[in-house]
Amino acid sequence: MAASKAAALLQYVPLRLAVGLVDLLPARAALALSRGVGALAWALLPGRRRTAVANVKLAGVAKDDSDARRIARASFDSFAMLAVESLKASKLITPDTVDRYAEFVAPPESIKLLKDPGQPVILGSAHVGNWELSGHMVSFWKPLVAVARNLDNPYAQRFMKKRNPRRRIEIVAKHSQDRMALLRPLRSGKLLGLICDQHAASHGVMAPFFGHPASTVASPARLALATGSPIVCGFCVRTGPMKFRMEAFEPIWPKPTGDRDADVLALTTEVNRRIEDIVRRYPEQYLWSHRRWRKPRSAPVEGPAAAPPGASAGA
Repeated sequence: MAASKAAALLQYVPLRLAVGLVDLLPARAALALSRGVGALAWALLPGRRRTAVANVKLAGVAKDDSDARRIARASFDSFAMLAVESLKASKLITPDTVDRYAEFVAPPESIKLLKDPGQPVILGSAHVGNWELSGHMVSFWKPLVAVARNLDNPYAQRFMKKRNPRRRIEIVAKHSQDRMALLRPLRSGKLLGLICDQHAASHGVMAPFFGHPASTVASPARLALATGSPIVCGFCVRTGPMKFRMEAFEPIWPKPTGDRDADVLALTTEVNRRIEDIVRRYPEQYLWSHRRWRKPRSAPVEGPAAAPPGASAGA
């Protein structure tokens, strides 16, 4: 017990120092430092580097091998910048100042749904741009319930929770045993934020992602069918130092056919298409180092074929 406590403290102290440094530095200087961290991660994590390059190639978003390496390398910087942006945003971006830092680009119907205090909405997002800030800013419109995993280090968890109080965001623990945890917010007209683009193992459904079968999170589709709530796919992409664009797509309304499995697959496939659309436009800001496609890759794709580039409905 004493050894594990000491190990946790040894991990916690550098975090406190890093956060303190980010707080002291101007935003541009802190972001420049984060890009240095991205370069270091690229050099020291060969396994993640190879995964990122292979995924970029598999997705077909690069012109050639050199371009695939460039995109993968930039994605490491993007991930490092996310941490600094999120720390700075907790103090800089408020309901009164958000217009200085972000623009919102979305169809009128989606904006209306997201702002309607009584309308439940499933907000589907992905690891592109700064997904932390998307929830931060959307919560200015109405309360958000988000699924997230607690930090393994209890000292770090307490510190970050105290430093970044999310007054209009309620966090539901990933893999929560509370079976109603995701239904309650929808029944009370809140936003439910779900990240939809990581490998879902046996809990997901096989749906096409960039033309290849991938085990995909099916919670948005299942919840939409169970409650009648629309799914709005929204993403926060970086346009400059501490400058962002919130992009949302047309809402996806569940239309049950009586075949629940087919309905879940159709909705999940449509969510994947919209993630593909945003990733194709901002490939350098996507988290390519995650093992999204797991073997066997040669398995047949179930459901509709993946849309060609640019075919997805956009903002």
